[in-house]
Amino acid sequence: MSEAISMLPITSGTARNEGQEKSVPHVKLDLGQTNGNLTWGDFVRYSIEVSDSIDGDSKYGEIPNNRVLLEIEFLPAKKENGPNEKIEATKKEADHDGLSLMMGSTCFSCHGDKKVMTGPSFSEIAERYGKSPKSIKFLAGSILAGSEGKWSDIKMPANPGLTVEESEKIAAFILAQGSRKYQWILTGLEGTFQIMEKPAHISEGTYVLTASYTSSASMKGQNSIPLQIR
Repeated sequence: MSEAISMLPITSGTARNEGQEKSVPHVKLDLGQTNGNLTWGDFVRYSIEVSDSIDGDSKYGEIPNNRVLLEIEFLPAKKENGPNEKIEATKKEADHDGLSLMMGSTCFSCHGDKKVMTGPSFSEIAERYGKSPKSIKFLAGSILAGSEGKWSDIKMPANPGLTVEESEKIAAFILAQGSRKYQWILTGLEGTFQIMEKPAHISEGTYVLTASYTSSASMKGQNSIPLQIR
């Protein structure tokens, strides 16, 4: 019995990779018991399910966490913008070249968007360096060659597999994303985030959550859910 079980993942993986045509991955964002209306400061637990004809299925542990993305954007209420327009506006951010390059690397193992991890967050980096062309080139140099002592005693390894152009695209994304007050990105198949505390000048708005996965065949699937915040 144990031998039969151990062979199942190998057999199913082989079947998927032989003669399979590229298709858009199926992505499902699940918020559990969370309904569409939340209040300021609430915590939201989420999970993302991914199924791809070539890469496999998240329920079997076959989907790499670093290629699963949750983008979160808060949009203050505007009468002219309905949920569909808000979702479409958010989706545009998902196609940034720098973000795509980062998702194929180990960057998110040490760096978070607004959250400090082993290395500084994107928001800390953006606050220190700004978004000028000079800052992009400086940060790109650190990404390529590695750095030590700029933020802590922990050394950031070099990334010799990147070109100068690719490192500059990553740097541009980090500095742009880090400066966005009402946008967040998280990687992985599950997690928790907190709705921000109510801003003094805003009474209500919409959080647009977009889960996405880009397959090894460069096919992208996504699923969006709007949450009303009051």
